[in-house]
Amino acid sequence: MNPLSISKLVTILLVPSLLFFCKPKEEETTDAIVSFLVGKATAEKAGSVLKANDRVVESEIVKTDKDATLDLTTTLGTVRLLGGSEASIAALRADQNYIKINSGNILVKVAKLKKNESISIDTPTVVAAVRGTQFWGQVNPANETGTFAVREGSVQITRKDDEARVLIKAGEAVDLGPGIKALKVRPAAAGELSAMEQIDQMK
Repeated sequence: MNPLSISKLVTILLVPSLLFFCKPKEEETTDAIVSFLVGKATAEKAGSVLKANDRVVESEIVKTDKDATLDLTTTLGTVRLLGGSEASIAALRADQNYIKINSGNILVKVAKLKKNESISIDTPTVVAAVRGTQFWGQVNPANETGTFAVREGSVQITRKDDEARVLIKAGEAVDLGPGIKALKVRPAAAGELSAMEQIDQMK
C-alpha cells in the first residue's frame, strides 16, 4: 500500500472518532420524585393523578387540591407544595432546578450545592436564587403580592420589572407587592417561622 493510500485510510478512520468526541454534550435532564403526598395532586399535562414515587418530568405543571401536601425531590433538594398551589417545572437538570410558582405556598429544602449547582424559584414578580437554604414562599397572583421567609442560609430576591435585589438571611423575610417600591428585609413573623418547622419532615 502506497503512502497516499495509508493517509486516506487514517483520515477515514479518524474523522468519525473526532466527530464522536467533538459532539456537543446534551443537557442532562433528571426527574423529580413524589417523595411525600397527602390528599390529591395532579400532573396537568400528563392528565394524571400523582401517587407516591411517581416521576414528574421537566415542563410538567403540578397542582395540589385545597387540603393536599406534595413533596417533589430532585438531586438538588426537595420542594413542598401546600394546598391550593400550582407550579411549573421549568428545568430539571443535574446541576440546575428552575421551578415556577404560579400560585400558592412552597417550602424548599436544598441539599448542599456545589459551586456550579443552583436552584431558582420563579414567581410572577420575582426570582429567588437559592444559596443552600431552607425557606418558604407565598404567591398571590390575583393581587401580585407575596412573601419570602428564610429559615436557614440565604435567598437572593430579584424583582423582574426593575432588577431590584435584596438578600434575605436566616430569620428574615421580605414582602412583595405592586405598591412596594423598595424591597425591605424584616424579621420573620412567629407564624412564618412556625410554618417552616415542617421542613424538618421533608426528605
